[in-house]
Amino acid sequence: MRNLLLKNTLFLFTLFFLTNCEDESIEKKYLFINEFLASNNSVYADEIGEYDDWVELYNSSSDPIDISGMYLADNLEDNLNVIPSSNQFSTIVPANGYLIIWFDKDQDQGPLHIGEKLSADGEGVYLYNAERVLIDSVTFGVQETDISMGRYPDGSDRWVKFTTPTPAKSNN
Repeated sequence: MRNLLLKNTLFLFTLFFLTNCEDESIEKKYLFINEFLASNNSVYADEIGEYDDWVELYNSSSDPIDISGMYLADNLEDNLNVIPSSNQFSTIVPANGYLIIWFDKDQDQGPLHIGEKLSADGEGVYLYNAERVLIDSVTFGVQETDISMGRYPDGSDRWVKFTTPTPAKSNN
């Protein structure tokens, strides 16, 4: 009887432990800063035709992820920029898909426009969830005009230069 009680206790403890370990946010497991362009002169224009800095987010899961309420920053010493929830449908990163965020200091252009610009002289990009827990980040040095940096393959730890950037498309 004592062995059975011990086994049940161990089972419950293991189940509780594994459940809590798996309780890490879905965003941290599946949402990546996948590509960025810090000096965009002619590669990819926003919805009003401006060539602004951009960051591509990649969702490696089979479920869409809403990034409204999350935060982005280009410098750890700056304020975090919240992604507004004014238009939920525009802030969805599709399942196994991509979403472009514009770093252009033009927040009045929509929820996907951040109040910062990326520095071609080098800095970083930091993505936080709604609880301000870091999901993903990348730091970078001096960037070349119209050449992006991206993970290859998508979501991996390997960063490479793309002479032909792939915004909102696979880097593979």
